[in-house]
Amino acid sequence: MAVKIRILGAANKHMQRLGYLKFIAAESTRRETSRLEGLGRPLVNAVMKRLRLTPPYESALREYVRSLAGPAYADIRHAIANNAPTRATVELQDLYLADPKIPSATGKLNADSWEKYPYFATALDLIKSGTWSAMTRSLTLLCLVNPDELAAFSEFLPLHNPLLISREQGTLFLYCLIDHDAEILFRLFKALIQLPEHSFDEKTAGNMLPDIIKDTVRVFSRASLPVEDRERLGHLEKVAGTIASYRNRNYSGTTAREVSVRVRLEPFTDIGFFTKKVRHRFVYQITPSFRQLMDSWSEPEDTDLLLRDKFFATVAKMHGLAAVPAADNEARDALRTAGEQLQSSLGYSPIDDCALLAGIRLLFEKNRILELNSSTAILRAWQKSAPEAVRFTVDRMGDLAYVKFLKPVSSVTHAQT
Repeated sequence: MAVKIRILGAANKHMQRLGYLKFIAAESTRRETSRLEGLGRPLVNAVMKRLRLTPPYESALREYVRSLAGPAYADIRHAIANNAPTRATVELQDLYLADPKIPSATGKLNADSWEKYPYFATALDLIKSGTWSAMTRSLTLLCLVNPDELAAFSEFLPLHNPLLISREQGTLFLYCLIDHDAEILFRLFKALIQLPEHSFDEKTAGNMLPDIIKDTVRVFSRASLPVEDRERLGHLEKVAGTIASYRNRNYSGTTAREVSVRVRLEPFTDIGFFTKKVRHRFVYQITPSFRQLMDSWSEPEDTDLLLRDKFFATVAKMHGLAAVPAADNEARDALRTAGEQLQSSLGYSPIDDCALLAGIRLLFEKNRILELNSSTAILRAWQKSAPEAVRFTVDRMGDLAYVKFLKPVSSVTHAQT
Protein backbone atom coordinates (compact mmCIF):
# COMPACT_ATOMS: atom_id res chain seq x y z
CA MET A 1 0.00 0.00 0.00
CA ALA A 2 1.28 3.48 -0.87
CA VAL A 3 2.50 5.58 2.04
CA LYS A 4 1.00 9.05 2.30
CA ILE A 5 3.52 11.63 3.47
CA ARG A 6 1.46 14.30 5.18
CA ILE A 7 3.80 17.29 4.98
CA LEU A 8 2.92 20.59 3.33
CA GLY A 9 4.42 20.87 -0.11
CA ALA A 10 4.92 24.61 0.35
CA ALA A 11 5.50 26.87 3.33
CA ASN A 12 6.12 30.60 3.22
CA LYS A 13 5.31 33.70 5.22
CA HIS A 14 2.49 34.69 2.84
CA MET A 15 0.42 31.68 3.95
CA GLN A 16 -1.10 33.15 7.09
CA ARG A 17 -4.72 34.15 6.59
CA LEU A 18 -7.07 31.38 5.55
CA GLY A 19 -9.63 33.90 4.31
CA TYR A 20 -7.72 34.62 1.12
CA LEU A 21 -8.35 31.00 0.09
CA LYS A 22 -12.01 31.92 -0.39
CA PHE A 23 -11.03 34.27 -3.20
CA ILE A 24 -8.67 31.71 -4.76
CA ALA A 25 -11.36 29.02 -4.70
CA ALA A 26 -13.98 31.33 -6.22
CA GLU A 27 -11.62 32.66 -8.88
CA SER A 28 -10.59 29.15 -9.93
CA THR A 29 -14.22 28.19 -10.55
CA ARG A 30 -15.09 31.47 -12.26
CA ARG A 31 -12.42 31.52 -14.93
CA GLU A 32 -10.50 29.01 -16.98
CA THR A 33 -6.79 29.39 -16.42
CA SER A 34 -3.70 27.28 -16.88
CA ARG A 35 -1.36 29.85 -15.36
CA LEU A 36 -0.45 30.64 -11.78
CA GLU A 37 -0.64 34.31 -12.65
CA GLY A 38 -4.30 33.88 -13.57
CA LEU A 39 -5.07 33.20 -9.90
CA GLY A 40 -2.37 35.12 -8.08
CA ARG A 41 -2.62 38.51 -9.72
CA PRO A 42 -6.41 38.87 -9.32
CA LEU A 43 -5.95 38.09 -5.62
CA VAL A 44 -3.37 40.78 -4.92
CA ASN A 45 -5.14 43.25 -7.21
CA ALA A 46 -8.33 42.74 -5.20
CA VAL A 47 -6.90 42.99 -1.69
CA MET A 48 -4.45 45.79 -2.53
CA LYS A 49 -7.17 47.97 -4.00
CA ARG A 50 -6.76 51.42 -2.48
CA LEU A 51 -9.60 53.25 -0.77
CA ARG A 52 -9.62 56.87 0.32
CA LEU A 53 -10.84 57.54 3.85
CA THR A 54 -11.92 60.73 5.54
CA PRO A 55 -11.13 61.49 9.21
CA PRO A 56 -11.93 60.92 11.99
CA TYR A 57 -10.55 57.40 11.79
CA GLU A 58 -11.80 54.48 13.88
CA SER A 59 -9.63 53.50 16.84
CA ALA A 60 -9.16 49.93 15.54
CA LEU A 61 -7.70 51.24 12.27
CA ARG A 62 -5.49 53.69 14.13
CA GLU A 63 -4.14 50.87 16.28
CA TYR A 64 -3.61 48.66 13.25
CA VAL A 65 -1.59 51.15 11.19
CA ARG A 66 0.79 51.69 14.11
CA SER A 67 1.88 48.07 13.59
CA LEU A 68 2.78 48.61 9.92
CA ALA A 69 6.56 48.77 9.86
CA GLY A 70 8.80 50.36 7.25
CA PRO A 71 9.12 53.69 5.50
CA ALA A 72 6.51 52.75 2.89
CA TYR A 73 3.82 53.16 5.54
CA ALA A 74 5.17 56.32 7.18
CA ASP A 75 2.59 58.63 5.65
CA ILE A 76 -0.31 56.30 6.54
CA ARG A 77 0.92 55.94 10.10
CA HIS A 78 1.25 59.69 10.48
CA ALA A 79 -2.15 60.49 8.98
CA ILE A 80 -4.28 57.79 10.58
CA ALA A 81 -2.55 57.03 13.86
CA ASN A 82 -2.52 60.74 14.72
CA ASN A 83 -6.02 61.31 13.32
CA ALA A 84 -4.64 64.07 11.10
CA PRO A 85 -7.26 66.29 9.41
CA THR A 86 -6.38 64.95 5.96
CA ARG A 87 -7.77 62.15 3.84
CA ALA A 88 -5.71 58.95 3.80
CA THR A 89 -5.52 56.06 1.36
CA VAL A 90 -5.41 52.47 2.61
CA GLU A 91 -5.72 49.07 1.01
CA LEU A 92 -8.88 46.98 1.23
CA GLN A 93 -7.03 44.26 3.14
CA ASP A 94 -5.92 46.83 5.74
CA LEU A 95 -9.53 47.58 6.61
CA TYR A 96 -10.30 43.89 7.08
CA LEU A 97 -7.12 43.13 9.04
CA ALA A 98 -7.83 46.11 11.30
CA ASP A 99 -11.16 44.55 12.29
CA PRO A 100 -10.86 43.70 16.02
CA LYS A 101 -12.93 40.54 15.41
CA ILE A 102 -10.01 39.09 13.41
CA PRO A 103 -7.88 37.13 15.92
CA SER A 104 -4.62 38.05 14.16
CA ALA A 105 -3.77 41.22 12.25
CA THR A 106 -0.77 39.81 10.35
CA GLY A 107 -0.61 38.29 6.88
CA LYS A 108 -0.96 41.41 4.74
CA LEU A 109 -0.20 40.50 1.12
CA ASN A 110 2.12 42.49 -1.14
CA ALA A 111 2.72 42.62 -4.88
CA ASP A 112 5.04 39.60 -4.74
CA SER A 113 2.35 37.47 -3.11
CA TRP A 114 0.67 36.69 -6.42
CA GLU A 115 3.22 33.95 -7.15
CA LYS A 116 3.45 32.67 -3.56
CA TYR A 117 0.10 32.63 -1.80
CA PRO A 118 -1.73 30.40 -4.35
CA TYR A 119 0.59 27.54 -3.41
CA PHE A 120 -1.31 27.40 -0.12
CA ALA A 121 -4.36 26.36 -2.14
CA THR A 122 -2.42 23.68 -4.02
CA ALA A 123 -0.89 22.40 -0.76
CA LEU A 124 -4.39 21.84 0.64
CA ASP A 125 -5.80 20.29 -2.56
CA LEU A 126 -8.14 23.17 -3.33
CA ILE A 127 -6.33 23.90 -6.60
CA LYS A 128 -4.61 21.48 -8.96
CA SER A 129 -0.97 22.40 -9.39
CA GLY A 130 0.09 22.90 -12.99
CA THR A 131 -3.36 23.53 -14.45
CA TRP A 132 -4.36 25.89 -11.60
CA SER A 133 -7.92 24.67 -11.89
CA ALA A 134 -10.45 24.12 -9.12
CA MET A 135 -10.57 20.76 -7.38
CA THR A 136 -13.77 19.58 -5.72
CA ARG A 137 -12.44 20.76 -2.36
CA SER A 138 -12.75 24.34 -3.65
CA LEU A 139 -16.43 23.72 -4.38
CA THR A 140 -16.83 22.24 -0.90
CA LEU A 141 -15.36 25.41 0.61
CA LEU A 142 -17.55 27.67 -1.52
CA CYS A 143 -20.66 25.84 -0.29
CA LEU A 144 -19.71 27.16 3.16
CA VAL A 145 -19.00 30.74 2.06
CA ASN A 146 -21.64 33.45 2.02
CA PRO A 147 -21.80 35.27 -1.36
CA ASP A 148 -21.39 38.55 0.52
CA GLU A 149 -17.96 37.38 1.69
CA LEU A 150 -16.88 37.04 -1.93
CA ALA A 151 -18.42 40.39 -2.83
CA ALA A 152 -16.32 41.88 -0.01
CA PHE A 153 -13.21 41.31 -2.10
CA SER A 154 -14.58 43.82 -4.62
CA GLU A 155 -15.81 46.49 -2.20
CA PHE A 156 -15.46 47.21 1.50
CA LEU A 157 -18.27 45.39 3.32
CA PRO A 158 -17.45 45.61 7.03
CA LEU A 159 -20.34 43.32 8.00
CA HIS A 160 -19.00 40.52 5.75
CA ASN A 161 -15.26 40.51 6.45
CA PRO A 162 -13.94 37.64 4.27
CA LEU A 163 -10.94 37.13 6.54
CA LEU A 164 -13.19 35.99 9.37
CA ILE A 165 -13.45 32.20 9.44
CA SER A 166 -16.79 30.68 10.44
CA ARG A 167 -17.10 27.47 12.45
CA GLU A 168 -18.09 25.61 9.28
CA GLN A 169 -15.18 26.97 7.26
CA GLY A 170 -12.76 26.39 10.13
CA THR A 171 -13.82 22.75 10.35
CA LEU A 172 -13.09 22.17 6.67
CA PHE A 173 -9.75 23.96 6.92
CA LEU A 174 -8.83 21.96 10.02
CA TYR A 175 -9.44 18.72 8.14
CA CYS A 176 -7.35 19.93 5.18
CA LEU A 177 -4.46 21.14 7.33
CA ILE A 178 -4.23 17.90 9.30
CA ASP A 179 -4.68 15.75 6.19
CA HIS A 180 -1.78 17.50 4.44
CA ASP A 181 0.61 18.34 7.28
CA ALA A 182 -0.07 15.88 10.09
CA GLU A 183 3.50 14.58 10.33
CA ILE A 184 4.81 18.01 11.27
CA LEU A 185 1.73 19.33 13.05
CA PHE A 186 1.36 16.43 15.48
CA ARG A 187 4.96 16.60 16.65
CA LEU A 188 4.91 20.39 16.85
CA PHE A 189 1.60 20.53 18.69
CA LYS A 190 2.67 17.79 21.10
CA ALA A 191 5.78 19.80 21.96
CA LEU A 192 3.83 23.04 22.37
CA ILE A 193 1.24 21.53 24.69
CA GLN A 194 4.01 20.20 26.92
CA LEU A 195 5.55 23.64 27.48
CA PRO A 196 5.40 24.58 31.18
CA GLU A 197 3.93 27.99 30.36
CA HIS A 198 0.64 28.61 28.61
CA SER A 199 2.16 30.87 25.94
CA PHE A 200 4.98 30.71 23.42
CA ASP A 201 6.41 32.83 20.65
CA GLU A 202 7.21 32.13 17.04
CA LYS A 203 10.93 31.76 17.73
CA THR A 204 10.34 29.06 20.34
CA ALA A 205 8.07 27.10 18.01
CA GLY A 206 10.41 27.58 15.05
CA ASN A 207 13.39 26.27 16.97
CA MET A 208 11.51 22.99 17.44
CA LEU A 209 11.14 22.37 13.71
CA PRO A 210 14.61 21.00 12.78
CA ASP A 211 14.35 18.05 15.18
CA ILE A 212 10.70 17.50 14.25
CA ILE A 213 11.50 17.39 10.54
CA LYS A 214 14.51 15.12 11.03
CA ASP A 215 12.45 12.74 13.18
CA THR A 216 9.76 12.66 10.49
CA VAL A 217 12.28 11.98 7.74
CA ARG A 218 13.83 9.20 9.83
CA VAL A 219 10.45 7.49 10.25
CA PHE A 220 9.59 7.59 6.55
CA SER A 221 13.08 6.64 5.35
CA ARG A 222 12.39 3.10 6.62
CA ALA A 223 9.39 2.73 4.30
CA SER A 224 9.41 1.61 0.68
CA LEU A 225 8.96 4.88 -1.21
CA PRO A 226 9.04 5.97 -4.83
CA VAL A 227 11.97 8.07 -6.03
CA GLU A 228 10.05 11.36 -5.93
CA ASP A 229 9.13 10.84 -2.27
CA ARG A 230 12.72 10.05 -1.33
CA GLU A 231 13.84 13.21 -3.13
CA ARG A 232 11.21 15.13 -1.18
CA LEU A 233 12.53 13.75 2.11
CA GLY A 234 16.05 14.74 1.08
CA HIS A 235 14.85 18.29 0.45
CA LEU A 236 13.16 18.38 3.85
CA GLU A 237 16.42 17.38 5.55
CA LYS A 238 18.13 20.33 3.88
CA VAL A 239 15.32 22.62 5.05
CA ALA A 240 15.80 21.33 8.60
CA GLY A 241 19.50 22.14 8.39
CA THR A 242 18.78 25.66 7.17
CA ILE A 243 16.28 26.27 9.98
CA ALA A 244 18.72 24.88 12.55
CA SER A 245 21.36 27.39 11.45
CA TYR A 246 19.15 30.21 12.77
CA ARG A 247 18.58 28.74 16.23
CA ASN A 248 21.15 30.91 17.96
CA ARG A 249 20.58 34.03 15.89
CA ASN A 250 18.52 37.04 16.80
CA TYR A 251 14.88 37.02 15.81
CA SER A 252 14.16 38.92 12.60
CA GLY A 253 10.81 37.48 11.58
CA THR A 254 11.98 36.67 8.05
CA THR A 255 14.35 33.70 8.31
CA ALA A 256 13.62 30.11 7.29
CA ARG A 257 12.75 29.41 10.93
CA GLU A 258 9.88 31.92 10.99
CA VAL A 259 8.76 31.26 7.42
CA SER A 260 8.44 27.51 8.03
CA VAL A 261 6.61 27.73 11.34
CA ARG A 262 4.27 30.65 10.63
CA VAL A 263 2.03 28.63 8.34
CA ARG A 264 1.73 26.09 11.18
CA LEU A 265 0.56 28.71 13.68
CA GLU A 266 -1.29 31.59 12.03
CA PRO A 267 -4.01 29.55 10.23
CA PHE A 268 -4.76 27.83 13.53
CA THR A 269 -5.22 31.23 15.12
CA ASP A 270 -7.96 31.85 12.53
CA ILE A 271 -9.79 28.70 13.62
CA GLY A 272 -9.40 29.20 17.37
CA PHE A 273 -6.52 26.98 18.49
CA PHE A 274 -4.34 29.91 19.53
CA THR A 275 -5.07 33.41 20.72
CA LYS A 276 -2.95 36.56 20.78
CA LYS A 277 -2.93 39.30 23.37
CA VAL A 278 -1.33 41.62 20.79
CA ARG A 279 -2.77 40.84 17.37
CA HIS A 280 0.20 42.00 15.29
CA ARG A 281 2.82 40.06 17.24
CA PHE A 282 3.70 36.38 16.95
CA VAL A 283 3.10 35.42 20.58
CA TYR A 284 0.42 32.83 21.23
CA GLN A 285 -1.68 31.28 23.98
CA ILE A 286 -3.09 27.75 23.74
CA THR A 287 -6.90 27.47 23.84
CA PRO A 288 -9.17 24.68 25.16
CA SER A 289 -10.02 23.77 21.55
CA PHE A 290 -6.37 22.99 20.93
CA ARG A 291 -6.30 20.74 23.97
CA GLN A 292 -9.46 18.97 22.81
CA LEU A 293 -7.79 18.13 19.51
CA MET A 294 -4.68 16.74 21.16
CA ASP A 295 -6.78 14.66 23.56
CA SER A 296 -8.27 12.93 20.49
CA TRP A 297 -5.00 12.70 18.53
CA SER A 298 -2.65 10.53 20.57
CA GLU A 299 -0.09 9.46 17.94
CA PRO A 300 0.83 10.51 14.38
CA GLU A 301 -0.08 6.98 13.30
CA ASP A 302 -3.63 7.68 14.48
CA THR A 303 -4.21 10.45 11.94
CA ASP A 304 -6.48 8.33 9.74
CA LEU A 305 -8.44 7.24 12.81
CA LEU A 306 -8.87 10.88 13.85
CA LEU A 307 -9.91 12.11 10.41
CA ARG A 308 -12.21 9.27 9.47
CA ASP A 309 -13.70 8.05 12.76
CA LYS A 310 -13.35 10.81 15.39
CA PHE A 311 -13.12 14.08 13.51
CA PHE A 312 -16.64 15.47 13.90
CA ALA A 313 -16.98 14.18 17.47
CA THR A 314 -13.76 16.05 18.28
CA VAL A 315 -14.95 19.23 16.58
CA ALA A 316 -18.24 19.01 18.49
CA LYS A 317 -16.30 18.96 21.77
CA MET A 318 -14.21 21.95 20.64
CA HIS A 319 -17.37 24.00 20.17
CA GLY A 320 -19.16 22.68 23.24
CA LEU A 321 -21.89 21.00 21.19
CA ALA A 322 -23.92 18.19 22.76
CA ALA A 323 -24.12 16.37 19.43
CA VAL A 324 -25.33 12.81 18.88
CA PRO A 325 -24.81 10.41 15.96
CA ALA A 326 -26.96 11.16 12.91
CA ALA A 327 -29.76 8.75 12.09
CA ASP A 328 -29.42 6.93 8.78
CA ASN A 329 -32.19 8.92 7.12
CA GLU A 330 -30.62 12.21 8.27
CA ALA A 331 -27.26 11.06 6.92
CA ARG A 332 -28.69 9.99 3.57
CA ASP A 333 -30.52 13.28 3.08
CA ALA A 334 -27.40 15.28 3.94
CA LEU A 335 -25.15 13.16 1.73
CA ARG A 336 -27.48 13.42 -1.23
CA THR A 337 -27.81 17.20 -0.88
CA ALA A 338 -24.03 17.57 -0.66
CA GLY A 339 -23.47 15.22 -3.59
CA GLU A 340 -25.84 17.16 -5.84
CA GLN A 341 -24.01 20.40 -5.07
CA LEU A 342 -20.57 18.94 -5.71
CA GLN A 343 -21.33 16.68 -8.67
CA SER A 344 -19.42 16.85 -11.93
CA SER A 345 -21.05 17.08 -15.35
CA LEU A 346 -21.39 13.28 -15.22
CA GLY A 347 -23.25 13.45 -11.93
CA TYR A 348 -20.50 12.00 -9.72
CA SER A 349 -18.99 13.63 -6.63
CA PRO A 350 -15.96 12.56 -4.53
CA ILE A 351 -17.20 10.60 -1.53
CA ASP A 352 -14.84 12.30 0.94
CA ASP A 353 -15.90 15.80 -0.09
CA CYS A 354 -19.53 14.76 -0.07
CA ALA A 355 -19.08 13.33 3.44
CA LEU A 356 -17.20 16.39 4.69
CA LEU A 357 -19.86 18.81 3.50
CA ALA A 358 -22.68 16.64 4.85
CA GLY A 359 -20.88 16.18 8.18
CA ILE A 360 -20.24 19.90 8.62
CA ARG A 361 -23.85 20.82 7.91
CA LEU A 362 -25.27 18.12 10.15
CA LEU A 363 -23.02 19.15 13.04
CA PHE A 364 -23.67 22.88 12.97
CA GLU A 365 -27.27 22.87 11.75
CA LYS A 366 -28.66 19.84 13.62
CA ASN A 367 -26.12 18.87 16.31
CA ARG A 368 -25.59 15.53 14.58
CA ILE A 369 -22.32 13.65 14.10
CA LEU A 370 -21.56 11.87 10.84
CA GLU A 371 -17.98 10.63 10.52
CA LEU A 372 -16.39 9.94 7.13
CA ASN A 373 -16.20 6.18 7.59
CA SER A 374 -19.82 6.18 8.76
CA SER A 375 -20.76 8.02 5.57
CA THR A 376 -19.04 5.38 3.47
CA ALA A 377 -20.78 2.57 5.36
CA ILE A 378 -24.17 4.24 4.94
CA LEU A 379 -23.59 4.75 1.22
CA ARG A 380 -22.57 1.09 0.83
CA ALA A 381 -25.72 -0.10 2.58
CA TRP A 382 -27.86 2.33 0.60
CA GLN A 383 -26.42 1.14 -2.71
CA LYS A 384 -26.90 -2.50 -1.74
CA SER A 385 -30.56 -2.03 -0.88
CA ALA A 386 -31.35 0.48 -3.64
CA PRO A 387 -28.88 0.00 -6.53
CA GLU A 388 -31.18 2.02 -8.76
CA ALA A 389 -30.65 5.04 -6.47
CA VAL A 390 -26.91 5.07 -5.73
CA ARG A 391 -23.91 4.24 -7.90
CA PHE A 392 -20.19 4.16 -7.16
CA THR A 393 -16.89 4.29 -8.94
CA VAL A 394 -13.70 2.95 -7.37
CA ASP A 395 -10.08 4.07 -7.47
CA ARG A 396 -7.17 1.95 -8.70
CA MET A 397 -6.88 0.36 -5.25
CA GLY A 398 -10.50 -0.79 -5.40
CA ASP A 399 -11.70 1.66 -2.75
CA LEU A 400 -14.90 3.68 -3.22
CA ALA A 401 -14.05 7.05 -4.69
CA TYR A 402 -17.11 8.72 -6.27
CA VAL A 403 -20.85 8.52 -5.72
CA LYS A 404 -23.81 9.35 -7.93
CA PHE A 405 -27.41 9.72 -6.77
CA LEU A 406 -30.12 8.78 -9.25
CA LYS A 407 -33.55 9.09 -7.62
CA PRO A 408 -35.40 11.91 -5.84
CA VAL A 409 -34.47 12.00 -2.19
CA SER A 410 -38.06 11.60 -0.99
CA SER A 411 -38.69 8.22 -2.63
CA VAL A 412 -35.30 6.85 -1.59
CA THR A 413 -35.53 8.07 1.98
CA HIS A 414 -39.04 6.72 2.55
CA ALA A 415 -38.03 3.38 1.10
CA GLN A 416 -35.23 3.10 3.66
CA THR A 417 -37.17 4.12 6.79
